[in-house]
This record gives sequence, C-alpha cells and structure tokens, in this order.
Amino acid sequence: MNKGVVKIQVRAGVDIGGTKIRIGLIDDQGQLLGLAEKISMKQFSSGDELMAVIAKTIKSMVADSPDYFLRGVGVGAPGPLDDKHEKVMETPNTPIIQNYPLVERLQQHFDVPVKMNNDANVFVLGEAIAGAGRGEAYVYGITLGTGYGHGFVWDGKILSGAHGTATEYGLAPYNEGTFEDYVSGSALERSYARLSGKNQSGVQIFELAKAGNAHALTAWSLLGRSIGHSLVYVNHLLDPGIIVIGGSLAAGFDFFITSLREVVDSHLFENQRNRLRIEPAELGDAAPVIGAASLIT
Repeated sequence: MNKGVVKIQVRAGVDIGGTKIRIGLIDDQGQLLGLAEKISMKQFSSGDELMAVIAKTIKSMVADSPDYFLRGVGVGAPGPLDDKHEKVMETPNTPIIQNYPLVERLQQHFDVPVKMNNDANVFVLGEAIAGAGRGEAYVYGITLGTGYGHGFVWDGKILSGAHGTATEYGLAPYNEGTFEDYVSGSALERSYARLSGKNQSGVQIFELAKAGNAHALTAWSLLGRSIGHSLVYVNHLLDPGIIVIGGSLAAGFDFFITSLREVVDSHLFENQRNRLRIEPAELGDAAPVIGAASLIT
C-alpha cells in the first residue's frame, strides 16, 4: 500500500436466494456503495462453482476502485444453518448448497474473514441498520414470498439462539399445517382459486386487487389475518418496537395491513397499543446485502 494513500475499508455482502444471488459493497457506516448485476442460480451445477463466481465478482468490484480495501465477506444463505453458522443444512430450494460447508469453501478464495447467517436474519439486520427499522432497538422482520422467513435484531445484533435456529418460525404449527402453509405466495393463490374458481399467479392477484377485484382483495385480506395470528405470538414473546415486512408479497402491503393489524391489535397489551409499528421494508434487494456485509465487524 502506497504511503499517503488512504484506503476506504469496505465489506462485501452476498445474498443467496433460490433463483438469484445479489452481491454488494458497503462502507463502515453501513451505506451501500454498489450492487453487482443479479447472478442466476440456474447456471451452477455445484456449490463450488457458485463460490468461485461469488469470489470473482467481489474481487472485481473491489478492484474497480483503487481506493477500496476489503475487510471481509458476509453471506446470507437459506437456513437452517449449523450451530456455528458455517454450513448450510436443509435447503431444498437451493440443492447445490444443501449440507454444504459454505464458509470453509468461500474462505478458500479470500485472506479476509468470511461469515454467514440466515437470509431472513440478514434482511432484518439490513433494515435495522439502514432501512425501516433504523433508530429502533428491537426490530422484528418477516419475509413473505415462496416461504415465510423471520428474524429479530436486538441492539444491532441478530438473535440466533443456542443452535442457530432462533425465529425459524414459519414452520410452527397453525391450523391444519404450519404458518408457512397459510402465509406464502401459494397460500394467496389457493385462497383466490377457492374464492373465484380460477387459478392466477400472485402477480396477477396483485394486479386484480389494484383494479378492485373483490375476490383478489379478500384473498389478500385472508393472508393478512394469517400473518397477524403468527405475529400475536411474536409480540408476546419478544415485544418488538417495529415489525418490518419484506419479500415479494410485501408489494401487497396496502391490501393486507388492515386485516393484519385488526388481529394483532386485538391481542396487544395496553402498553403496546398504538406504539407497535408495522411497516413495509424500505431497501428492497439491498437489505440482505447490507445485513450480510454487516456481519463483518
């Protein structure tokens, strides 16, 4: 390193999803410096191939600026993870990294620390640092999409639990199945089909609701009620100051928030009433990237 040249220490964040990977860099204040183009998961036949491309992308992003110095790499991956957050365990939606020692394999490409946490956890951490939850000490977050992810950040730190699986709440029992069976894109589609007799995608049901379609609006409202029932237990157990809602289904926030709040508010304690905030996520794809990068301290 040349004398007199002040390097900007950056941290890389990697968000591994079922269909795509997002990679970005943040500075020491948690501000996003740049996002790489989305990388499709379809092109990879193994976890090692994926790690090589992730490493190449990060190194290229750092090399693009002569002022950048990489401090470490943080990864958000589908869970559950092992106790030490080094290995991905059961993840049927991303089979190439199922039972995969991700931290060890990615670390082979770097001489800086590599850390990992659950993808929902890093989403919440990102929103707590730079999004809808900034300024709040107790931030709970959920992701609505193919599945139902949860995470809790307390004073800037992720609550992981004794075995690394705290807040893996989507699979908790509810009605005839689990909460994820009633709070997901497929649940929304089933509700609409039952009400209308027609099969439509989540995007189509969103557009129908925007146009005022009664069946679509009811389907979104039923989704909100199921979300609300799950969050009643969360509120009693963890008492968050804010609940941040992200994921693809968060686009329908205005269609489900009323029924969600009706359920939640009816079960709040008096000192929680009118104080619990429930807000849509602000950062979009950047939230889990910022959160993952922030695992490097």
